[in-house]
Amino acid sequence: DLLKPVISACFGSYIHSVACTATEFLIQSMPGYLELPSANAMTSGSALPALLSRKPPQEKVATQPCRAAITRTPQPTQEAHRNNNLHSLVVISPDPAAGRAEGCQSHTTLDDFKTMEGQQFALMKYGSSEALDHYAHRLVQLIFQVFPSMQDAPDQFVCIRPGNICLPTAATLLADRIQKMLDVPMGRIVRGKALTRDFATLDSAEERAKAMQGLFKYSGPQLDAATAVFLIEDTVVSGSHYVETQRVLEQVGCPLGKVHCICIASLEGLSAKTESELNELYFNPRHPDIAQRLIQCLKDVTENSDPTSRQVKFILNSLPEERFGEFACAFAKEELEFQEWFLLAAPEDGLDLKYPETFERLSASLKQAQAKADITIVGTPVASLPSPRPQRGATKTWAPSAAQDGELSPRADRAHGASCAADFVTVYVRLDELHPVQTNSVP
Repeated sequence: DLLKPVISACFGSYIHSVACTATEFLIQSMPGYLELPSANAMTSGSALPALLSRKPPQEKVATQPCRAAITRTPQPTQEAHRNNNLHSLVVISPDPAAGRAEGCQSHTTLDDFKTMEGQQFALMKYGSSEALDHYAHRLVQLIFQVFPSMQDAPDQFVCIRPGNICLPTAATLLADRIQKMLDVPMGRIVRGKALTRDFATLDSAEERAKAMQGLFKYSGPQLDAATAVFLIEDTVVSGSHYVETQRVLEQVGCPLGKVHCICIASLEGLSAKTESELNELYFNPRHPDIAQRLIQCLKDVTENSDPTSRQVKFILNSLPEERFGEFACAFAKEELEFQEWFLLAAPEDGLDLKYPETFERLSASLKQAQAKADITIVGTPVASLPSPRPQRGATKTWAPSAAQDGELSPRADRAHGASCAADFVTVYVRLDELHPVQTNSVP
């Protein structure tokens, strides 16, 4: 009894605090069983007895069961994912109204997109210089909307060129254009190895993600928390390339919150085959005019550039026999320099070995054309010459150069053997201009 006043004075506020905490727990644990008293009652010492003495409303007993404990949701941690800072000109989905309203300029259905700009989109995917310029300007406008401070501080941004093997892709050609237009630093995603499976045949996101693991590495300016980076893509479907790029950039010091993706179209709720459907909208392999469309498409490639990987793969692998024969005939009528420019591109991505039959048929056509023109290439067959190749309009004498910084040579493990690593010089000779010597003795 003597200690009661002391205990009350020392621990009264603490006991009151415990009572309030217990009250909150009861309210959260048994909704419907307890009714909150007024604010005045909660501040008084009689709040807890008043609450505990009340009986729950009978009509709520059968409909609102008691929860045994409070479930606390952990704070979400940021991780690489498809929609992380994804900005697109258009979202293509089965239901445009259900698409993401943030990060894109418009929503549309697949059929509407085909009608509005399907042909121009397909031309861009196959390397048309005019179509690439068109979309590059539109993407630059989108970039300024996403990064309004870029004009004042361009050094705080880095444009990321997506990964490729050696031949350009539509996305790499877009990135090159955009970087020049913005005049910002350029970083590159370098492919450290080749895919063992055809990425286009992988339908599920899990298969694509597994195929991308360990495929990329970064080469370019140093990145830190103050630098915003934006990857350029033409389309995002499953997002496997973008997700793997995020992981690579995070490993070199760029926070995920600073990683962005700028693309033309985001395909949501659609299968990976839909992208192929868009790509072949104008380049239908069974179309009667496909041979001429492909020839013109090759001629529309940016000056001093290689044909794109998509162009070479499509010609060597996707055409049915009848259409390939038509293309081979049309191809044989083109200038020798044009034929050589195309055929020497295929080995860069290993496509001559991947599709040997069609490659050899086009190569044989070129050799026949050379024989008719009374031209010979001394020393090495055309189909086995190493890179780099002469671009259209460039000199016909060249030798290979070293790979770019951080990039593995695509020919390092090819079946041609060690001879591919040697230096070659191709010499064009007219037989009627030679002095009377044995031509087979020329080294």
